[in-house]
Amino acid sequence: MVSVNTLISITTVVFGLASLLLISKARSRLSRGSIREYVDNFSICLAFILIFSLWQTGRTIFGREISISELAGYPELIFIAFAYTGFILVSYRLFKISKEFGFKEEGRGIERIIKGRKKR
Repeated sequence: MVSVNTLISITTVVFGLASLLLISKARSRLSRGSIREYVDNFSICLAFILIFSLWQTGRTIFGREISISELAGYPELIFIAFAYTGFILVSYRLFKISKEFGFKEEGRGIERIIKGRKKR
């Protein structure tokens, strides 16, 4: 019988692969620019998390440590560290995109105009 941990691990990998496929489809529809660069960076982060999940799934299925020499836990930590580093970069890109496309102040003006029209 398959353990719950194995099912969760395999499900996580399947969701990760599905996410990468959806991101790839979305990316192909975007024109060049900051949003496409954001999607590229996000994809890299997701890929590192997927590698981490594959590593964990392999450990779960085969029931032993998969190690490179005596560094059993380090590859997992490296994958997660790269993912978080990527998320920092993605967050910075999103911040830049918000400056480029954000129109918070203009939105407030539009809201005032709409409220003014409703009063009439």
